Amino acid sequence: MPREIDFDKLLNFTEKQTQAREAVRNYDYVLYGGALGGGKSYWLRWMMVDLLTDWAAEGKKGVRVGLFCEDYPSLKDRHFSKIQYEFPEWLGTLNKADHEYILNKEYGAGVICFRNLDDPSKYQSSEFAAVAVDELTKNPFETFLFLRTRKRWPGIERTKFIAGTNPGGIGHSWVKKLWMDKEYEPTEKEQNQFYFIQSKASDNPYLPENYYASLAGLPEAMRKAYVDGDWNLFKGQVFSEWRDSVHIVNPFPIPPGWRKYRTYDYGRTKPAACLWVAQDYDGRLWVYREYYQAGKNADEQARDILKLSGDEQYNFSVADSAIFSPTGIVDAYGTETIAETFARNGISWMPASKRRIDGWNLMHERLNHSECKPPMIFFFKNCVNAIKTIPSLIYDENKPEDVDSDGDDHCADTVRYLLVHLHDSKAEAPKTETETRILRKRGQALDFNKMYSI
Repeated sequence: MPREIDFDKLLNFTEKQTQAREAVRNYDYVLYGGALGGGKSYWLRWMMVDLLTDWAAEGKKGVRVGLFCEDYPSLKDRHFSKIQYEFPEWLGTLNKADHEYILNKEYGAGVICFRNLDDPSKYQSSEFAAVAVDELTKNPFETFLFLRTRKRWPGIERTKFIAGTNPGGIGHSWVKKLWMDKEYEPTEKEQNQFYFIQSKASDNPYLPENYYASLAGLPEAMRKAYVDGDWNLFKGQVFSEWRDSVHIVNPFPIPPGWRKYRTYDYGRTKPAACLWVAQDYDGRLWVYREYYQAGKNADEQARDILKLSGDEQYNFSVADSAIFSPTGIVDAYGTETIAETFARNGISWMPASKRRIDGWNLMHERLNHSECKPPMIFFFKNCVNAIKTIPSLIYDENKPEDVDSDGDDHCADTVRYLLVHLHDSKAEAPKTETETRILRKRGQALDFNKMYSI
């Protein structure tokens, strides 16, 4: 006879973990955590047990669920090392060779498959009634999309996706977009199934007091991310100078005397990005329009960008130097570069510098600000993709001064191209003080403080 289980006692969840457990009953995509010490890994592995035993009670035996980490050392540290003393012997057996935990037959013989995500495509033929991911932000959006396709099981209509994570990592932007900002593509059919439960160390009564003291002593960026669960400032963030309240402004008509520039980063499977930037009389830059689109070829992109440009005149237009290399694609126009495709459609680009680190340093300088000094670059609030992706970028672990290019760096790249080109071209200085005074008298330039409320 199976042992009678008091699951509330067995799970021993905190109040926040219990709330997350209830959320899984009502929603199919539940994210838990957002700060250190909330018990994310514990919650994930015990939720797998909870789900399997629930399905077993409905007569569904031998169900398989997957618990994923970025690599097997992480699985060992976060889960295998804990299971051997957390899970009672009567509940099931840990098969270390196969990286699986099998519940005993009287509890449904369900299987928790512990898997890594170094190459998600190797699970192409796998099926799981529930998918759990530990530290979701360590993964690109494509990994999430793929795992959704593995979330299926015969006889179980509402399969589950659950995850735990902290702010930061290459997936920071898309995770925040789905679970915090609630912004979805028009094709997203399950948008009402995404639910976030935030938990902090202060929600976990099982932590020792000295743990809280150690967290309080962290540097600001780490403390805000790991203690406060702040998704706008986090460890590893490249552009930690970014503040929404400072760098984002309401759109306004660009004065006719300001210079204008276009800057472009090609993409087809991944998004192409184009930014339109104006420079005022004090040399400040204002990103006032954006184009951000995946799935279109160069001809289509060129026509879109030309239409958005209207009859504006630009001091220069700069683009990723890679578009000047032959693509090898042969069409009705023969073999031409992407730059030639754009030129055929009425847009001529100049090649951008390849000096990545110099470009990022110039971005730091432009974004930097203080109470007495406003930044030298601003973004209109309609440039939604630049606003979301630039602050979310993290450093490359192997190149400490460089951006991790696995993140969504397309808008940031366009800014970098412009800044290096401006620097290298030694562009004509902004209007003289006398000219600026005359323009202000004519009403063509507006008061900075009144206009931007900074």
